[in-house]
Amino acid sequence: MCKAIRRIVCLVFLFVVVFFVIAVLRGGEPLRWFGKKTEETGKVIRKKSEELADEADRINRTSRELKRDVNEVKKRSQELIKKVK
Repeated sequence: MCKAIRRIVCLVFLFVVVFFVIAVLRGGEPLRWFGKKTEETGKVIRKKSEELADEADRINRTSRELKRDVNEVKKRSQELIKKVK
C-alpha cells in the first residue's frame, strides 16, 4: 500500500516538474496544443461511443426478436406433435 502511495506521489511530483519546465521553456503553447488534442480526442470518443451504443441497441433488438421467433417455433412444434399423437 505504501509503495502505491509513494508511486502516485512521485508521478504527481514528476508531472508538476514537467509542467513547470514546459511553461518556463516554451510558454503555454504546448499546453494549449495538448488541451486542443484532448478535446478532439474526446469528441471522437463521444462519437464512437454513440455509434457503439446504437449498434448495441440493434443487437439487443435482434436478440429479442430471435428469442421471440424461437419461442414461437417451439410452441408451434409442440402443437404439431400433440396433433400427430
